[in-house]
Amino acid sequence: MNRLAADTLLKKTLLRSSIVLVVYSAIAHNAPPQYSKWFALLVFFAAMLALLRSLLRFQLARLTPPPESNDRLALIDTVAGLLAYPGEMHRFYARRRLLFSRMSARHQHLVSGTGYAKRLAELGRLADRNGELATRIAKLAEKQYNITRGELLYSRHPVANARVVELLKHFVRDWSDEGKRERDVLFPPIIDAIKQEFGVRSNKRVLVPGAGVGRLAYEISLLGCETEANEFSQLMHLGNLFALEQIAESCTVYPFIHNLSHQTTGTQQFRAVRFPDTTPADKDHSGLEVRYGDFLQLKTRYDAIATLFFIDTAENVLDYIDTIKRLLVPGGIWVNYGPLKWGTAPKAEMTAEEMELLLPKMGFTIEKRWSGQAEYVADSESMWRGFYGLEGWIARKS
Repeated sequence: MNRLAADTLLKKTLLRSSIVLVVYSAIAHNAPPQYSKWFALLVFFAAMLALLRSLLRFQLARLTPPPESNDRLALIDTVAGLLAYPGEMHRFYARRRLLFSRMSARHQHLVSGTGYAKRLAELGRLADRNGELATRIAKLAEKQYNITRGELLYSRHPVANARVVELLKHFVRDWSDEGKRERDVLFPPIIDAIKQEFGVRSNKRVLVPGAGVGRLAYEISLLGCETEANEFSQLMHLGNLFALEQIAESCTVYPFIHNLSHQTTGTQQFRAVRFPDTTPADKDHSGLEVRYGDFLQLKTRYDAIATLFFIDTAENVLDYIDTIKRLLVPGGIWVNYGPLKWGTAPKAEMTAEEMELLLPKMGFTIEKRWSGQAEYVADSESMWRGFYGLEGWIARKS
């Protein structure tokens, strides 16, 4: 066991002990004298249980070797984040209940009469249902990659709950009837370009970097292409693996419970979405390969590369373009569709016009351009609707 893991467990033990002592002091100060000894015993046993739990965790971690790579640690942090989802959501709703309790008694009574308190309780229950789904994905990862409970103790920065929420929404976008509206806008230009270039059952190699939970790559594989879904997010990669193992409508998610703003009714917010809308195993997608990794490090050559909502994730978009050119065979095509919503620290934030001028300088001939508009992991019944402006092109490696 490394020193950092030991220090982390020690800090947690001290924190738990401190919390127990603070609670004891608060109770003992306000409790009648005749009850103080019972409080003392209660606190003593609680402290002993907390200490025993920490010692057991310490021993388990000591017997487990640390993760051998940063990728392995990222995987462990991802699983830890999935398992933490129910607790994070309970804290979220506890915060809302606390804020509600700070209203005057009269105002609380008036608001309770509208059903608000019952809605918070129902949202908490549905969060538990989502938690069951998140746990299933975590269990898949533990089985697929032989992750032990001891290894999970090395997680120091579990994936943020907001990312887990994003994963749940992506299941809706990629694999449900609810998300078909978005897919019907985004997928056809890419699918049609590949079909027009190669026909059907061509066995051409196609790369989909930033594949998310994988529906676009899956649809391309149905054309008969040898398709690789590449994803650098361990969380999305696990979601892709999970989705491909399911039968039609075998999973239920409640994707609209995470935001209390822009809601019309509780019923609208509570609605369930079933996925996947198809059984992947029923169709021949034997040519589909799902891989985790940084596409900038890939070595394989491809006949086509399809990017959807991807290029604006680059820290340096020219690195992306250089890599796409390097990975394409001579005469290969790059089909892109998506926004230009640059991230937090891009080295160059290009306009669509600048991108059009840049591509020929970097070895591409633009054969077709188009523009569009689409939502992204949207709630079709929300009071707030947002749209991205999209730019698309087919560019051939010169």
